[in-house]
Amino acid sequence: MFDRLDDFIYNSPPWLSSSIFVLAGIIGSGVMLFAATWLVRHDARHSHNEFTMFTVTNGAVFYAVLLAFIAIAAWEGLEKAAASVENEASLVQSLYLDAQSLHDKTVVNTLEAELHHYVATVIHREWPEQQAGHASEAARPDLHKIRSTLAGFEPKTTGDAVVMQEMLRGLNELFTAYHARRDAAEGHIPSSIWGAICSLGLLTVGFTTFLRMRSLGMHFFLVAGFATTIVIVVSLIAQLDYPFRGEISVSSEPFEHALSELDEPAAAEASSR
Repeated sequence: MFDRLDDFIYNSPPWLSSSIFVLAGIIGSGVMLFAATWLVRHDARHSHNEFTMFTVTNGAVFYAVLLAFIAIAAWEGLEKAAASVENEASLVQSLYLDAQSLHDKTVVNTLEAELHHYVATVIHREWPEQQAGHASEAARPDLHKIRSTLAGFEPKTTGDAVVMQEMLRGLNELFTAYHARRDAAEGHIPSSIWGAICSLGLLTVGFTTFLRMRSLGMHFFLVAGFATTIVIVVSLIAQLDYPFRGEISVSSEPFEHALSELDEPAAAEASSR
C-alpha cells in the first residue's frame, strides 16, 4: 500500500499529487467539523471556547516547529546528496585526467575504459534504480577493477610514482563519494516520523473543529484553509524525502557531463586516424 502511495507521489507531477491531497484534506476537515458539531452540544463548545483556543494555538505552534525542523532536514539531505553527486563526478574526471599523465599507454587505456564504464553504469543502471527508491551496487565492481589496475601498475619513473599516489588518494575519495551517494539514496524519513506527522496534523485540525463560531460556513472555511496549509507543507516534505525521486530531485547531469568529457578524447583520437 505504502509502495503504491510512494509511486503515485513521485511518478506524478507535484501539482497533481498535492492537489489531490489538498482536496482530501478539505473533505476530511469538513467531515471532522460535521462530526464535532453533531456530537458536541452547542453550549458545551461555547463554554470551553477559551480553553479550546489555548489548546489549538499551542498545538499549532508545536506542530509548525516540528514541520519546519523536518522540512529543513529534508532540504539539507537533498543538498547533501547533490553535493555528493557533484563531488563523485568531479573525482572521476580528475582520475581520468591523471591517468593520461602515465607513460604506460596500456595502463592508461585500461583505466580510461574502466572509468568510462563506471560513469556509464552509474547513469544507465544505478540512476534508474535510485529514481525508483532503491540503492544499486552495479558500479561497485568497476571501482574494484580500477583499484586492481592501479595496484598492479609498477611505476618506472618518479613522475609515474607521484601520479599513481595521487590517483590512489583520489580513488579512495571516489569510494567515499560513492558510498555517500548510496547512503543518500537509501536514507529517507522513517515511517514512525510520518506517522507522527499525520497523527499530529489530524489532532491539530481536529481540535479546531471544537471551536464555537457563529457561522458554520466561516468555521468550515477556516478549518479547511488550516488543513490546506498543513497538507501543502507535508506534501513539500514528501517531495524532498527521497533525494533521487520525483521532479524535485538530484539530477544525473554531473555524470552525463563527465561522460561527455570522457568521450571527447576518444572521439578526437578516432577522427585523427
